Order: sequence, then structure tokens, then C-alpha cells
Amino acid sequence: MVIAILSISPKRSVVKESSELYCLCMEALLFCPKTCRQKKRTLKNSKRGYLFACIMKDFTLNAYRLYLQAIKSSYPNFFRFDDYLKADPKPETFCLIRHDVDRKPKSALKMALLENSLSVRSTYYFRTKPHTFRAEIIREIYEKGHEIGYHYESLSDSKGDMRRALKDFKGNLARLRAIAPVRTIAMHGRPFSPFDNRDMWRDSADHKRIMEELGILGEVYLDIDYSDIAYINDTGRNWSSMQSNIRDHVESNVLRDFASGSQLLQYIGSQRDPKIVLQIHPERWTDSVRGYYVQWATEWGINRLKDLFGKS
Repeated sequence: MVIAILSISPKRSVVKESSELYCLCMEALLFCPKTCRQKKRTLKNSKRGYLFACIMKDFTLNAYRLYLQAIKSSYPNFFRFDDYLKADPKPETFCLIRHDVDRKPKSALKMALLENSLSVRSTYYFRTKPHTFRAEIIREIYEKGHEIGYHYESLSDSKGDMRRALKDFKGNLARLRAIAPVRTIAMHGRPFSPFDNRDMWRDSADHKRIMEELGILGEVYLDIDYSDIAYINDTGRNWSSMQSNIRDHVESNVLRDFASGSQLLQYIGSQRDPKIVLQIHPERWTDSVRGYYVQWATEWGINRLKDLFGKS
């Protein structure tokens, strides 16, 4: 649950900072009016107004909006991954947001539209499987100012055959580039595959040659120094860097785990770390009650399978 503490002035609809959580009062009331009406209770009567508790489920678009608002308050520099890789020198303070579109491309579009309404630009990495490769959605996300990247899984699909994997990679990259420019890539974890797709680029000489040949700025797992960057992801439908997480993590000296969305929200508002990356999977985020619990049950089952096979 995300708990946002809101201070409401009786004269002006202004939200005051409380417990380092940032959000817009009127917008929050619009996000979850039913919840606010049912759950709100006076916490304190002050000259400025009343404090209310607005309790929201995490992994909803409503909650994601609160995260974005907190980030905008704390981090003035938003970058897409292509812009970050081109930046020289690198900024001292920033937030990068990447979305891995593993399933449900319509959910990715909803997130992209929400970000666009808040003037936030991020990067969307698309798989090229039939259930995710939707040209009209990819194009619309790109036209909203977001970056499109390739979420490749060629080594897994080719069962470890490097030559076949590279051919598959080039073919799918061309398909994506027929819709939008693609300058960065990110492997798809495929937790039940024995092959790590990043192994395609482990040889540094081949890596540099192939990247230059294909006009790729970088593989975001391999070509960014994360040593002083807080890398936060929702893999396994939680905010732990390793729980139910096989490959969606990086080498960083800044380890941040959160037991709840409210802890994450407070952390973002505090700007404890000047450099953060958020890895988000849009399929996990919905305001639909039915969709929310279906996704919860799906994630629970997948995580138990990871446990069963000793992968978490």
C-alpha cells in the first residue's frame, strides 16, 4: 500500500509537504475519491487546515503518478537512456526510468500517456513477440516523446547458438526501426532459460564492433557504470533488488530495498541518493480491480515457480 499524507488548506487547494511525501492534493482525490471518502480521517487540526490519510494500493497507475510527482519534486533532471549515454560529462543528479514491455503493450501506452501528461520522458524496451509487438502502440509512445528500445532475447530463442542469435537480433532490430528509431537495447531476463542474453556481448572487442556496426549507443545493463547509482526495480512485484529476481539487477554499491510503496515514496522525496534508475514493468500496473488481483495471482505463481526451481 502507498500511504500519502496530505495537508489540505481550507482556503486554497494546496498540498503541504508531510513526511517528505510529495503529491498534489486535488489530483490524489481524483485518483482514489472512493478510498479518500471512505478512509479519510482527521489526523491534526492546524491553522493551515487538516491532514488526511489517503491509502492507495501499490502497482496502480494512481500510485505511479504519485511516484512521478515525487521524482519531479526531487530530481530536476529526467533523461531517456539514449540521452544519458550521449551526455558528456554525465550529470551529477538525475533519474532514469525504463520500462520493459514483456506483456500487455496497452498497459505500456497508458503509462506513456500518464508520463506525457506530467512532462516526463522515459524509455520503453519492447520485445518483438506477437503479443507485444504492436506497431501502432510503439509509434504512439514514440510520438509522445519517449524513447523506444529493443528488449532482446535472441540468445534464449536461439538456444545458445551465437550465430543464429545475432541474425535474429539484427532482423528484429530492423523490424523495430521500421517503426521508430532504436539506439539502446536491454536484454530480457527469461528467468527459466539457461541462457543469459547479455552473453552475446561479453567479448569486449565484438561488443564494440557490433554496437558501432548496428548504430547502437549501448546495452543498458553493460554500458552504464552503476557503481554509484541506486537501481530500483519492480521485478517479482516487489521493491527488493534480489527477491524473486534472477537477472534484472546490476553491479552497484548503492543497494536500496523497500518493504512497501510508502517507503519507496518517502525515499524518493528525500533525495537520499542523487542518482537513481527505476525499472518498471507496465504489465504489473493497473487501476482495474479485476486486473490488479489477476496480476497479483500471476506474479505469486511465477515467484513460487522460481522458488521451486531454486532461482530466487
